[in-house]
Amino acid sequence: MQSTYTLSPAPTVKRSALYGTLSARFVSFLVDTTLLVFFYTFIIYGLGGKLEHVYTWDKIFNDGAALNELTAVAKMLFLNPYFPLLHWLYYTVLESSQKQATIGKFTIGLRVTDLRGRPITFAQANLRYFSKLLSLIPLGLGFVLMINSRRQQMLHDYIARALVVNE
Repeated sequence: MQSTYTLSPAPTVKRSALYGTLSARFVSFLVDTTLLVFFYTFIIYGLGGKLEHVYTWDKIFNDGAALNELTAVAKMLFLNPYFPLLHWLYYTVLESSQKQATIGKFTIGLRVTDLRGRPITFAQANLRYFSKLLSLIPLGLGFVLMINSRRQQMLHDYIARALVVNE
């Protein structure tokens, strides 16, 4: 009795990149920034109680006073000391939490870890957050550094000894 077994080809598993790519990190940045501006604007408008801040695009472009007021609102949003505080808390608390990611990074499937794959500490999250300013200073070249990096680290990742990895 002879049995014949046919060998089927092994299934191919598509391997994803281990480290977060530039495009994935940029999309997560856009998601985080949109959420922060939305919640901050919601808080500011909620505390204001005035409906004069709501304009249609037609009224903004046809009325110079509306454009001036819109500029004043933008200055209030971004020059207010609460926005940088909210921004700092959002990034440092969420990246050093058990989820190891902001909402944008979590949505894309990224995590922030130390060099050994463990969650980063609050001190590392602070160092990573504030060293992003150093990444911006020379024309944003600290962000482009990841193109030549083996582990796709940006300058602030090197300084904080952190990695952004895929789940």
